Amino acid sequence: MKIRKDVIILISCVILYFANQYYFKSLGVLFFNDHFNDLIAVPLYFAAINVILYYTLEKEVNSFKILFLMTIVLSFLGEYVSLYTRKGSVFDYWDVLCYFIGLVVYYIIKNYPKKVSD
Repeated sequence: MKIRKDVIILISCVILYFANQYYFKSLGVLFFNDHFNDLIAVPLYFAAINVILYYTLEKEVNSFKILFLMTIVLSFLGEYVSLYTRKGSVFDYWDVLCYFIGLVVYYIIKNYPKKVSD
């Protein structure tokens, strides 16, 4: 069942977030300080949405086109709207790139390899 993958992705992203906050950032690598959370944000968001949708409506969002459009909206909210809502926010193209890399990683994990039963 595909929802199991979403639950695993959700739990993994939460673990990675806390590992980043409490360990990876202390390594002094700029990627972990500036972009790692942006990379895992989109898989976390999509997995959470799919878990909620599955348990409330027994539906999932799996279309790459829809996920891509949702990533555009998330990028706009996270990088543009936040300029006006969060003090100290700056627009960062690297963060946008990380959102879309997160989309591709989520889509690959979620949809491949395909089993006959899926």
